Amino acid sequence: MKREDWQGRVDAIDGESGRRWHQAVQPLEGAARAGVALLGFASDEGVARNQGRAGASEGPRALRRALSPLAFHAARGTPLYDAGDIACREHDLEGAQRALGARVEALLDHGHFPVLLGGGHEIAWGSFQGASAALARDGRLPRFGIVNFDAHFDLRRGPATSGTPFLQIREALAARGLPLHYLCLGISRASNTPALFRTAQECGARWLLDEELIWPRWEAACRAIDAFVEPLDAIQLTVCLDAFPAACAPGVSAPAARGIAPDLVLSLLRHLLDRAGHGTAASKVVFAEVAELAPCLDPDGRTARLAARLVHDIVTPLL
Repeated sequence: MKREDWQGRVDAIDGESGRRWHQAVQPLEGAARAGVALLGFASDEGVARNQGRAGASEGPRALRRALSPLAFHAARGTPLYDAGDIACREHDLEGAQRALGARVEALLDHGHFPVLLGGGHEIAWGSFQGASAALARDGRLPRFGIVNFDAHFDLRRGPATSGTPFLQIREALAARGLPLHYLCLGISRASNTPALFRTAQECGARWLLDEELIWPRWEAACRAIDAFVEPLDAIQLTVCLDAFPAACAPGVSAPAARGIAPDLVLSLLRHLLDRAGHGTAASKVVFAEVAELAPCLDPDGRTARLAARLVHDIVTPLL
Protein backbone atom coordinates (compact mmCIF):
# COMPACT_ATOMS: atom_id res chain seq x y z
CA MET A 1 0.00 0.00 0.00
CA LYS A 2 1.40 3.37 -1.06
CA ARG A 3 0.24 6.06 1.34
CA GLU A 4 0.81 8.75 -1.32
CA ASP A 5 -2.06 7.21 -3.31
CA TRP A 6 -4.43 7.67 -0.35
CA GLN A 7 -4.66 11.35 0.52
CA GLY A 8 -7.44 13.89 0.82
CA ARG A 9 -9.49 16.20 2.96
CA VAL A 10 -9.73 15.55 6.70
CA ASP A 11 -12.79 16.78 8.61
CA ALA A 12 -11.38 16.20 12.08
CA ILE A 13 -14.17 18.15 13.75
CA ASP A 14 -16.66 15.42 12.72
CA GLY A 15 -14.67 12.53 14.20
CA GLU A 16 -15.44 9.01 12.95
CA SER A 17 -18.56 10.15 11.11
CA GLY A 18 -16.46 12.52 8.99
CA ARG A 19 -14.08 9.90 7.62
CA ARG A 20 -13.24 9.47 3.97
CA TRP A 21 -11.82 6.47 2.14
CA HIS A 22 -8.22 7.57 2.49
CA GLN A 23 -8.64 7.60 6.29
CA ALA A 24 -10.32 4.20 6.47
CA VAL A 25 -8.17 2.06 4.16
CA GLN A 26 -5.52 -0.15 5.77
CA PRO A 27 -2.65 -2.28 4.41
CA LEU A 28 -3.65 -5.90 3.91
CA GLU A 29 -0.47 -7.12 5.57
CA GLY A 30 -1.25 -8.24 9.09
CA ALA A 31 -5.02 -8.10 8.59
CA ALA A 32 -6.71 -9.44 11.69
CA ARG A 33 -10.05 -10.25 10.06
CA ALA A 34 -11.72 -10.57 6.70
CA GLY A 35 -12.82 -7.47 4.84
CA VAL A 36 -12.98 -5.84 1.43
CA ALA A 37 -9.62 -6.05 -0.36
CA LEU A 38 -8.74 -3.66 -3.19
CA LEU A 39 -6.28 -5.28 -5.60
CA GLY A 40 -4.79 -3.49 -8.60
CA PHE A 41 -3.82 -5.07 -11.92
CA ALA A 42 -1.30 -2.74 -13.54
CA SER A 43 -1.42 -4.02 -17.10
CA ASP A 44 -2.24 -2.84 -20.56
CA GLU A 45 -0.32 -5.56 -22.37
CA GLY A 46 -3.64 -7.12 -23.37
CA VAL A 47 -4.86 -3.77 -24.69
CA ALA A 48 -1.70 -3.33 -26.75
CA ARG A 49 -2.03 -6.84 -28.17
CA ASN A 50 -5.66 -6.00 -29.01
CA GLN A 51 -4.54 -2.90 -30.94
CA GLY A 52 -6.21 -0.56 -28.46
CA ARG A 53 -5.09 2.71 -26.91
CA ALA A 54 -2.60 2.01 -24.13
CA GLY A 55 -2.55 3.57 -20.67
CA ALA A 56 -4.54 1.18 -18.47
CA SER A 57 -1.47 0.08 -16.54
CA GLU A 58 -1.75 3.35 -14.59
CA GLY A 59 -5.43 2.76 -13.91
CA PRO A 60 -5.14 1.27 -10.39
CA ARG A 61 -3.25 4.27 -9.05
CA ALA A 62 -5.66 6.76 -10.63
CA LEU A 63 -8.63 4.85 -9.27
CA ARG A 64 -7.23 4.83 -5.74
CA ARG A 65 -6.71 8.59 -5.96
CA ALA A 66 -10.29 9.07 -7.14
CA LEU A 67 -11.58 6.90 -4.29
CA SER A 68 -9.52 8.70 -1.64
CA PRO A 69 -11.78 11.75 -1.03
CA LEU A 70 -15.09 9.87 -1.12
CA ALA A 71 -17.17 9.82 2.04
CA PHE A 72 -16.79 6.55 3.93
CA HIS A 73 -20.14 5.12 5.00
CA ALA A 74 -19.60 2.10 7.24
CA ALA A 75 -22.58 0.54 9.04
CA ARG A 76 -21.01 -2.88 9.74
CA GLY A 77 -17.44 -2.04 10.69
CA THR A 78 -16.02 -4.24 7.92
CA PRO A 79 -12.33 -3.44 7.29
CA LEU A 80 -11.22 -1.94 3.98
CA TYR A 81 -7.80 -3.13 2.81
CA ASP A 82 -5.39 -2.21 0.05
CA ALA A 83 -3.81 -5.42 -1.23
CA GLY A 84 -1.35 -3.68 -3.55
CA ASP A 85 -0.86 -4.33 -7.27
CA ILE A 86 0.02 -7.16 -9.59
CA ALA A 87 2.06 -5.68 -12.45
CA CYS A 88 2.64 -7.02 -15.94
CA ARG A 89 6.38 -6.83 -16.65
CA GLU A 90 8.37 -7.44 -19.82
CA HIS A 91 5.18 -8.19 -21.79
CA ASP A 92 4.55 -11.35 -19.74
CA LEU A 93 0.76 -11.07 -19.69
CA GLU A 94 0.19 -14.75 -19.03
CA GLY A 95 2.53 -14.71 -16.04
CA ALA A 96 0.84 -11.60 -14.64
CA GLN A 97 -2.58 -13.20 -15.04
CA ARG A 98 -1.42 -16.31 -13.18
CA ALA A 99 -0.04 -14.13 -10.40
CA LEU A 100 -3.32 -12.22 -10.23
CA GLY A 101 -5.24 -15.49 -10.04
CA ALA A 102 -3.08 -16.74 -7.20
CA ARG A 103 -3.66 -13.51 -5.25
CA VAL A 104 -7.43 -13.62 -5.83
CA GLU A 105 -7.55 -17.25 -4.72
CA ALA A 106 -5.66 -16.40 -1.52
CA LEU A 107 -7.98 -13.47 -0.77
CA LEU A 108 -11.06 -15.63 -1.21
CA ASP A 109 -9.58 -18.40 0.92
CA HIS A 110 -9.08 -15.87 3.73
CA GLY A 111 -12.68 -14.68 3.50
CA HIS A 112 -12.05 -11.34 1.81
CA PHE A 113 -14.24 -9.80 -0.89
CA PRO A 114 -11.79 -8.85 -3.69
CA VAL A 115 -12.41 -5.68 -5.70
CA LEU A 116 -10.03 -5.54 -8.61
CA LEU A 117 -8.85 -2.24 -10.07
CA GLY A 118 -7.74 -2.37 -13.69
CA GLY A 119 -5.92 -2.44 -15.90
CA GLY A 120 -7.09 -3.82 -19.22
CA HIS A 121 -9.98 -6.25 -19.42
CA GLU A 122 -7.49 -9.09 -19.55
CA ILE A 123 -7.95 -8.75 -15.78
CA ALA A 124 -11.06 -10.95 -16.11
CA TRP A 125 -9.18 -14.06 -17.21
CA GLY A 126 -6.55 -13.64 -14.49
CA SER A 127 -9.12 -13.16 -11.72
CA PHE A 128 -11.19 -16.10 -12.95
CA GLN A 129 -8.22 -18.44 -12.64
CA GLY A 130 -8.06 -17.78 -8.90
CA ALA A 131 -11.79 -17.62 -8.30
CA SER A 132 -12.44 -20.86 -10.18
CA ALA A 133 -9.95 -22.72 -8.00
CA ALA A 134 -11.65 -21.46 -4.84
CA LEU A 135 -15.14 -22.13 -6.19
CA ALA A 136 -14.22 -25.65 -7.33
CA ARG A 137 -13.26 -26.47 -3.74
CA ASP A 138 -16.47 -25.15 -2.20
CA GLY A 139 -18.73 -26.66 -4.88
CA ARG A 140 -20.07 -23.47 -6.48
CA LEU A 141 -18.20 -23.60 -9.79
CA PRO A 142 -20.87 -25.65 -11.67
CA ARG A 143 -23.35 -22.80 -11.12
CA PHE A 144 -20.93 -19.93 -11.74
CA GLY A 145 -21.76 -17.03 -14.04
CA ILE A 146 -20.41 -13.70 -15.26
CA VAL A 147 -22.23 -10.38 -15.52
CA ASN A 148 -20.28 -7.97 -17.69
CA PHE A 149 -21.18 -4.33 -18.37
CA ASP A 150 -19.35 -3.81 -21.65
CA ALA A 151 -19.69 -2.55 -25.20
CA HIS A 152 -17.77 -5.64 -26.40
CA PHE A 153 -18.26 -9.37 -25.97
CA ASP A 154 -14.51 -9.92 -25.46
CA LEU A 155 -14.94 -13.38 -26.97
CA ARG A 156 -12.23 -13.04 -29.60
CA ARG A 157 -10.34 -16.08 -30.78
CA GLY A 158 -6.56 -16.24 -30.95
CA PRO A 159 -3.68 -15.31 -28.64
CA ALA A 160 -4.59 -13.78 -25.28
CA THR A 161 -5.50 -10.07 -25.34
CA SER A 162 -7.94 -7.77 -23.57
CA GLY A 163 -10.49 -9.02 -26.12
CA THR A 164 -10.24 -12.75 -25.34
CA PRO A 165 -10.95 -13.27 -21.59
CA PHE A 166 -14.46 -14.64 -21.74
CA LEU A 167 -13.67 -17.13 -24.49
CA GLN A 168 -10.70 -18.25 -22.39
CA ILE A 169 -13.06 -18.69 -19.45
CA ARG A 170 -15.49 -20.62 -21.63
CA GLU A 171 -12.73 -22.98 -22.75
CA ALA A 172 -11.52 -23.49 -19.17
CA LEU A 173 -15.05 -24.33 -18.03
CA ALA A 174 -15.60 -26.64 -21.01
CA ALA A 175 -12.47 -28.56 -20.04
CA ARG A 176 -14.27 -29.35 -16.76
CA GLY A 177 -17.46 -30.28 -18.59
CA LEU A 178 -19.18 -27.06 -17.49
CA PRO A 179 -21.08 -24.45 -19.53
CA LEU A 180 -20.39 -20.73 -19.69
CA HIS A 181 -23.12 -18.62 -18.07
CA TYR A 182 -22.45 -15.15 -19.45
CA LEU A 183 -24.62 -12.02 -19.50
CA CYS A 184 -23.20 -8.96 -21.26
CA LEU A 185 -25.00 -5.64 -20.82
CA GLY A 186 -24.37 -2.79 -23.24
CA ILE A 187 -23.20 -4.56 -26.38
CA SER A 188 -22.62 -2.21 -29.29
CA ARG A 189 -23.70 -3.65 -32.62
CA ALA A 190 -21.32 -1.20 -34.30
CA SER A 191 -18.35 -2.52 -32.30
CA ASN A 192 -18.86 -6.30 -32.63
CA THR A 193 -18.59 -8.08 -35.96
CA PRO A 194 -21.09 -10.72 -37.12
CA ALA A 195 -18.38 -13.30 -36.32
CA LEU A 196 -18.36 -12.14 -32.68
CA PHE A 197 -22.16 -12.34 -32.48
CA ARG A 198 -21.95 -15.91 -33.85
CA THR A 199 -19.34 -16.80 -31.24
CA ALA A 200 -21.56 -15.36 -28.52
CA GLN A 201 -24.46 -17.49 -29.76
CA GLU A 202 -22.25 -20.59 -29.91
CA CYS A 203 -21.16 -19.94 -26.30
CA GLY A 204 -24.75 -19.62 -25.11
CA ALA A 205 -24.14 -16.03 -24.03
CA ARG A 206 -26.99 -13.65 -23.30
CA TRP A 207 -26.80 -9.95 -23.99
CA LEU A 208 -28.66 -6.66 -24.17
CA LEU A 209 -27.62 -4.05 -26.71
CA ASP A 210 -26.73 -0.49 -25.76
CA GLU A 211 -29.84 0.65 -27.66
CA GLU A 212 -31.97 -1.60 -25.43
CA LEU A 213 -30.52 -0.23 -22.19
CA ILE A 214 -32.60 2.91 -21.87
CA TRP A 215 -34.93 4.04 -19.09
CA PRO A 216 -38.19 3.15 -20.93
CA ARG A 217 -36.91 -0.47 -21.02
CA TRP A 218 -35.75 -0.53 -17.39
CA GLU A 219 -38.16 -3.29 -16.32
CA ALA A 220 -37.18 -5.54 -19.23
CA ALA A 221 -33.50 -5.14 -18.32
CA CYS A 222 -34.25 -6.00 -14.69
CA ARG A 223 -36.14 -9.11 -15.76
CA ALA A 224 -33.17 -10.23 -17.86
CA ILE A 225 -30.86 -9.77 -14.87
CA ASP A 226 -33.25 -11.60 -12.55
CA ALA A 227 -33.59 -14.57 -14.91
CA PHE A 228 -29.81 -14.83 -15.24
CA VAL A 229 -28.97 -14.49 -11.54
CA GLU A 230 -31.65 -16.76 -10.07
CA PRO A 231 -30.14 -20.20 -10.93
CA LEU A 232 -26.54 -19.26 -10.11
CA ASP A 233 -24.51 -19.84 -6.95
CA ALA A 234 -21.58 -17.52 -7.71
CA ILE A 235 -21.11 -14.43 -9.89
CA GLN A 236 -18.09 -12.61 -11.28
CA LEU A 237 -19.13 -8.96 -11.66
CA THR A 238 -17.02 -7.10 -14.17
CA VAL A 239 -17.38 -3.60 -15.58
CA CYS A 240 -15.49 -2.30 -18.60
CA LEU A 241 -15.53 1.48 -18.61
CA ASP A 242 -15.94 1.57 -22.39
CA ALA A 243 -19.58 0.65 -21.76
CA PHE A 244 -20.18 4.35 -21.03
CA PRO A 245 -20.46 7.19 -23.56
CA ALA A 246 -17.15 8.83 -24.47
CA ALA A 247 -18.47 12.09 -23.02
CA CYS A 248 -18.62 10.40 -19.60
CA ALA A 249 -15.65 8.03 -19.97
CA PRO A 250 -13.07 9.29 -22.46
CA GLY A 251 -10.17 7.63 -20.62
CA VAL A 252 -10.54 4.14 -22.07
CA SER A 253 -9.00 2.03 -24.78
CA ALA A 254 -12.04 2.20 -27.09
CA PRO A 255 -14.34 5.17 -26.38
CA ALA A 256 -18.03 4.57 -27.09
CA ALA A 257 -19.99 6.75 -29.48
CA ARG A 258 -23.26 5.78 -27.79
CA GLY A 259 -22.74 3.74 -24.64
CA ILE A 260 -25.04 3.40 -21.62
CA ALA A 261 -25.95 6.31 -19.37
CA PRO A 262 -24.08 6.19 -16.04
CA ASP A 263 -27.24 6.69 -13.96
CA LEU A 264 -28.88 3.71 -15.67
CA VAL A 265 -25.82 1.49 -15.15
CA LEU A 266 -25.55 2.46 -11.48
CA SER A 267 -29.24 1.70 -10.99
CA LEU A 268 -28.98 -1.65 -12.79
CA LEU A 269 -25.89 -2.41 -10.73
CA ARG A 270 -27.84 -1.76 -7.53
CA HIS A 271 -30.66 -3.99 -8.76
CA LEU A 272 -28.21 -6.77 -9.61
CA LEU A 273 -26.50 -6.55 -6.23
CA ASP A 274 -29.82 -6.61 -4.40
CA ARG A 275 -31.03 -9.57 -6.45
CA ALA A 276 -27.79 -11.44 -5.73
CA GLY A 277 -28.05 -10.85 -1.97
CA HIS A 278 -24.99 -8.63 -1.88
CA GLY A 279 -24.03 -7.83 1.69
CA THR A 280 -25.59 -10.99 3.12
CA ALA A 281 -23.99 -14.29 4.08
CA ALA A 282 -25.67 -15.88 1.06
CA SER A 283 -24.41 -13.33 -1.47
CA LYS A 284 -23.80 -14.73 -4.93
CA VAL A 285 -21.33 -12.01 -5.96
CA VAL A 286 -17.90 -13.49 -5.25
CA PHE A 287 -15.77 -10.58 -6.44
CA ALA A 288 -15.94 -7.51 -8.65
CA GLU A 289 -13.62 -5.67 -11.02
CA VAL A 290 -13.53 -2.38 -12.91
CA ALA A 291 -11.40 -2.40 -16.05
CA GLU A 292 -9.90 -0.23 -18.78
CA LEU A 293 -9.22 3.03 -16.91
CA ALA A 294 -6.44 4.83 -18.80
CA PRO A 295 -5.62 8.06 -16.92
CA CYS A 296 -3.34 9.42 -19.66
CA LEU A 297 -6.48 9.59 -21.84
CA ASP A 298 -8.56 11.14 -19.05
CA PRO A 299 -7.21 14.68 -18.69
CA ASP A 300 -9.87 16.01 -16.30
CA GLY A 301 -10.29 12.75 -14.37
CA ARG A 302 -13.95 12.22 -15.23
CA THR A 303 -13.46 8.54 -16.13
CA ALA A 304 -11.61 7.93 -12.88
CA ARG A 305 -14.41 9.59 -10.90
CA LEU A 306 -17.01 7.42 -12.62
CA ALA A 307 -14.92 4.32 -11.91
CA ALA A 308 -14.62 5.38 -8.27
CA ARG A 309 -18.40 5.78 -7.98
CA LEU A 310 -18.84 2.25 -9.33
CA VAL A 311 -16.42 0.86 -6.76
CA HIS A 312 -18.07 2.93 -4.02
CA ASP A 313 -21.51 1.53 -4.86
CA ILE A 314 -20.23 -2.05 -4.96
CA VAL A 315 -18.25 -1.80 -1.73
CA THR A 316 -20.41 0.36 0.54
CA PRO A 317 -23.13 -2.28 1.20
CA LEU A 318 -20.37 -4.51 2.62
CA LEU A 319 -18.82 -1.97 5.00
